[in-house]
Amino acid sequence: MTGKKRKRKAERPTIHPRNKYSENPPDFALLASLYSSFAPFVFYSRDGRPRIDWTDFNATRELTRVLLLHDHSLHWWIPDGQLCPTVPNRSNYIHWIEDLLSSDIIPKIDTDGDNVRGFDIGTGANCIYPLLGASLLGWRFVGSGSILALQFTCLSPGCAQFVYILHGI
Repeated sequence: MTGKKRKRKAERPTIHPRNKYSENPPDFALLASLYSSFAPFVFYSRDGRPRIDWTDFNATRELTRVLLLHDHSLHWWIPDGQLCPTVPNRSNYIHWIEDLLSSDIIPKIDTDGDNVRGFDIGTGANCIYPLLGASLLGWRFVGSGSILALQFTCLSPGCAQFVYILHGI
């Protein structure tokens, strides 16, 4: 039996319709003009479109920092060597969880309101799911993880009331 490889169909990643980036992806040129710390990471392709080098940790970290600040009013930072999340992709996850919670798949329970409380096991230094869940939907989270990883995440005052970090468990 000869092993024929199937050609993968190039598909664009699906963006949730409620994701703020579904219709308006991040405008690198605008962000570079507003945030001087991001400007050195933006270059222009031959067709004139602004780009960043997705393999450069510093570029992706700065993009994440700028998007969280610009679009969510969150002050955020992670040290070198930590996993750096992409904000549009992680926002998708929050919206997909919201869809699941509002569907008939999960039985409804009586609560004192519509407050969603999440538990993010292994939150990591980036704390992205609690920050986006709180910022986008007002959800409350408990995050767990190593204090060494979590000590670098700077929670914005507006989100600190929604996120509680446990360490050493």
